[in-house]
Amino acid sequence: MAWQGYLFKSTANNKVFPEKYIALESWSSTPNQREEIKAYRDDNTRELTRVTAQGKKSVFSFKTRKKLHLAEKQEIQDFFTSAEVDHVQRKIQLTFWNEETNDYQTGYFYRPNMPFKIYKISDDDIIYDEMSFELIEY
Repeated sequence: MAWQGYLFKSTANNKVFPEKYIALESWSSTPNQREEIKAYRDDNTRELTRVTAQGKKSVFSFKTRKKLHLAEKQEIQDFFTSAEVDHVQRKIQLTFWNEETNDYQTGYFYRPNMPFKIYKISDDDIIYDEMSFELIEY
């Protein structure tokens, strides 16, 4: 599937993540990661033997732009929480741009715990420093 103008979206509500919040230079993805079940070298020939799992999982991460207002942070949070299929695990199904295959793929991802850094507070708002998101495929 050709590029359709977004990095990822929720499959639950077909909502595209608001990219205006992404610091694009922070975007990083490792699509289709390989995992070695076993790897060893022959004692005599030193030839490498690898047993690689058939399943491949993707990870992507990004930081938000700095100085997000409370309402903007809440919009980001709502994107994830409104589409979660399991709130305890923070499990969400996403369609994402796979840079290795240059097409869109769909998978279940989770968000690890993350810190919230405050930049400034006022009587009616909280301004946040950049936030880091990592999405790891199940």
